[in-house]
Amino acid sequence: MERKKNPISKIIFLLIVISVIFLGILKVSYDNAITKPNSENSEKILFEVKSGESVDNILRNLIEKDLLKEKYFYYTKIFLKINNLAPKLQAGVYEIPMDLNIIQLIDTLQDGKNQDIWVTIPEGLRKDEIATILERELTKNSKNNFSKTEFLNLTTDSTFIASLDLVEGVNDLEGFLYPDKYAFPIDTNARSVIEKMISNFKTRTGGKYTYQDIIFASIVEREGYNSSDKPIIAGIIIKRLAEGWLLQTDATLLYPVKDWKHVITQKDKDDNNPYNTYKNVGLPPTPICNPGLESIKAVQNPTKTEYYYYIHDNDGNPHYGRTLDEHNKNVQKYLR
Repeated sequence: MERKKNPISKIIFLLIVISVIFLGILKVSYDNAITKPNSENSEKILFEVKSGESVDNILRNLIEKDLLKEKYFYYTKIFLKINNLAPKLQAGVYEIPMDLNIIQLIDTLQDGKNQDIWVTIPEGLRKDEIATILERELTKNSKNNFSKTEFLNLTTDSTFIASLDLVEGVNDLEGFLYPDKYAFPIDTNARSVIEKMISNFKTRTGGKYTYQDIIFASIVEREGYNSSDKPIIAGIIIKRLAEGWLLQTDATLLYPVKDWKHVITQKDKDDNNPYNTYKNVGLPPTPICNPGLESIKAVQNPTKTEYYYYIHDNDGNPHYGRTLDEHNKNVQKYLR
């Protein structure tokens, strides 16, 4: 005789399944909350933690200063509880960027006396632009040891570069100064800064890259606008190179000029320099900027299309062409 299944067992099993799903959703939500930047704005805000101040009061003040989103109040309390960090929050006056995530924010609030200096390096900048940002942020304190000149000299120092264990053929660190948010000690020097940026580059890429990948990615970083068009543009540039075409990328013309807003003229296209991809077949000798992971991945996983040309209209929308005639029509339609 067939035994009837116990309905209570079914209910218990169903409750377990629901609980597992709920906890999974909660875990994903929590992980997202503690790792997502609070803002896209990197402006620094002065924030004071008073001696003996409660955790709740500190968090409420962070919310008031726009350093923490109100919806993440309880996630932050959970993070503090799980990691037993509440007792480690220290009194002091802090200079905190608005774009930190919860992990970075709580880490910052643990040292009121020996505060690190947060510096945000945007994607797509040349090394001289990065050096200018670092000099501005790291030399405000009297204990600073950073030198812009030393930083730039180290980027082409063959002995120093060899010590960083990068891929063969790298003789210039342009392309490897990974764009990100960094916390540097107030007395950091140029060598330590570069070593930290290179270490971050290796971690982010997982060591899976070639020098050619980074040169390609630097072009895609300046030519592309977002995660949608970058893989397509990468595919077009890679195909043009493989088929022996001139790359004819405007961004490479701007690298020697050291001005991304420079209006390109025929003189620029006729200039005899190794970065002129309107005259020279192949890639430029070095990356033209320091690309983010999105551009590196776009080069490593390009989208194959029938296109050989692309432009962006004044609103940043891409338009592709399979032939020079299609390309010229796009130029007339969207850029005239």
